[in-house]
Amino acid sequence: MKFCDESINQFLDELGSDLSAPGGGSVAGLIGALSGALNSMVYSLTVGKKSYLSLIDNEKKLINKFQKESKEFTSRSLELMEEDRENFLKLMDCYKLPKNTEEDKQKRALAIKENTIKSMEAPLILARESLGFYKNLNVMAKYGNKMLLSDLAISAILLHSAIESSIINVKVNLNGLRDEEFFYRIDKELKDIIVKSIKEKNSIIEAVNIVIYPNS
Repeated sequence: MKFCDESINQFLDELGSDLSAPGGGSVAGLIGALSGALNSMVYSLTVGKKSYLSLIDNEKKLINKFQKESKEFTSRSLELMEEDRENFLKLMDCYKLPKNTEEDKQKRALAIKENTIKSMEAPLILARESLGFYKNLNVMAKYGNKMLLSDLAISAILLHSAIESSIINVKVNLNGLRDEEFFYRIDKELKDIIVKSIKEKNSIIEAVNIVIYPNS
């Protein structure tokens, strides 16, 4: 069964158990999905309302486009949540491979390396796509229902958490790949992503606070 098909209680029970998965990678994907869903709620309570109807056609088209993309981001986050689980379990299986002979050891080491690289993919993609999702949040920061700005801010906080969590999950795999030529490229990308995410998150929160909690 996919994690997204489980009840919240079932998922939390498994998360708190001695099972290999779900773990941090799965949680990062779930947090991303929660950010997307909360943002979609703001769209749902904006589209068709008085302020929306007063907009020009191009603005309505823009909002409708990003509303669709918000829902797609939620689905995409759940997909990456599942991919992370699958890749992690495959990596764990590699550590169980035999190492009786020198040939066994070489095959095992290669399998571990290949699957360590593979295990970086889902969290790295989630971090990249989550950073891009701030563009969507900024649309709602401009046009969204003002009664839901606190929800938008929480969506931004969750999005940053998904990014920060994903980066940790990349690093735990990347650390064993320091001899690879891509190491420094990815390391730099991770640093750039977190800096940009902090800036975007803070910008949205500050804009929201001006409206919901002025003179603070």
